[in-house]
Amino acid sequence: MTKRIPFLLTLALFILGGTLVGQTIKVPNFAFSTHPFLVNEVSFLKNGFVIELTIENQSPTGYFCASRHIYLRNLKNNQKIYMTHSEGIPVCPNVYHFKWKGEKLTFKLFFPKIDTSIHYVDVIENCNDHCFSIFGLILDPKMNTLINNGYKAFENNDLQESFLDFKRAVEENPGYPYGFLYANIIKVLAAQKNYAEAKNWYRKLQQRNCLDQTDIMEQISKENYFDKIK
Repeated sequence: MTKRIPFLLTLALFILGGTLVGQTIKVPNFAFSTHPFLVNEVSFLKNGFVIELTIENQSPTGYFCASRHIYLRNLKNNQKIYMTHSEGIPVCPNVYHFKWKGEKLTFKLFFPKIDTSIHYVDVIENCNDHCFSIFGLILDPKMNTLINNGYKAFENNDLQESFLDFKRAVEENPGYPYGFLYANIIKVLAAQKNYAEAKNWYRKLQQRNCLDQTDIMEQISKENYFDKIK
């Protein structure tokens, strides 16, 4: 298992089109991944569901493949939805050999049509070695909009608007089991020097018991404002 890559206060873009069937969400948010992935888009088709990914090679001798055994895990009930096929990537044990460090490979994973009540999933490759996962992939359009508005406001130094957007994303999605939004809120409040409220949200995070609790708490402990909120 390679090092997890957190998705913390990094600007994302979000575009919607059409109704839920036939809708594409560009660059949806997720909590973290095991590999350097960009989720380019997810598409809700009439007869299926598609995830388009890009991975960037970080080794002079890198290679990559995808197992046949990849599934979505519904984070509400742990239901597994198995991939039907992939495009643009070799199926293991066949591999794609990258030609240079920094080269990018884009590919698609195809699944059966998913229920519209599924708002967030994990993407899990079930294999023996160097398996990839994407945790907390958000499929809910409104939640993605709030998160991206929060990122954009933070980039524009509109800290209060950023706080309100992330706060709404948390409060309107209490079932989301990952903690990066809490970390974002704490970071925004610390940037405002509102350490009392940041400490309050730090306490909420401590009580939340998120699936990535240990990693998120460790990230926050390394921030220069941590002594003011612990």
